[in-house]
Amino acid sequence: MYTLNSRLGPFTNLLSLAEAAEIWRIDQSTIRKAIEAGRLKPEYDCRKFGKQWVVTAGAMRREFPRGASYWDMYIADLRKQAGLD
Repeated sequence: MYTLNSRLGPFTNLLSLAEAAEIWRIDQSTIRKAIEAGRLKPEYDCRKFGKQWVVTAGAMRREFPRGASYWDMYIADLRKQAGLD
């Protein structure tokens, strides 16, 4: 399981496909299919670094709205761990 860390920074909204899939509770292949179908736009919503894809949380919220509440819980946990709440 993805372990929440206590840092909030400029990259908080960038997620690996594995992280996004776990937070949104969907399979990584679902996200890959969204990229292949053009629903997640490379260079805007997602980007490949070497063999690793990253996706923005905003794009995930837009394309997979049912999982957005999981993202909200994830951010709330991060904020709590960082002592921001």
